[in-house]
Amino acid sequence: MLIDGNLHERVAAKKKELDALRPLPKSALERLRRQFSIELAYNSNAIEGNSLTLNETRLVIEEGITVKGKPLREHFEALNHQKAFELLEGFVRKKTPVT
Repeated sequence: MLIDGNLHERVAAKKKELDALRPLPKSALERLRRQFSIELAYNSNAIEGNSLTLNETRLVIEEGITVKGKPLREHFEALNHQKAFELLEGFVRKKTPVT
């Protein structure tokens, strides 16, 4: 049972729009991958109490910047989350089983 039939219709319309753009350019796919990995790191770490904002998480991961007033532990959490994402991504590319 759908909770919101209108939501289903909106998602289906967005998917149709996206499908019309396929295949996506490699540059667009890379931007999406980067954005997804940063948002994943931010959200996962926020659940655990990390106080870095989404933009601060992006700066830590992409620029290697430390944010004044934030614990170094939180910077390492963001960086390590990114490394774990890249490791898993490599397993998927190589079709390596994860046990």
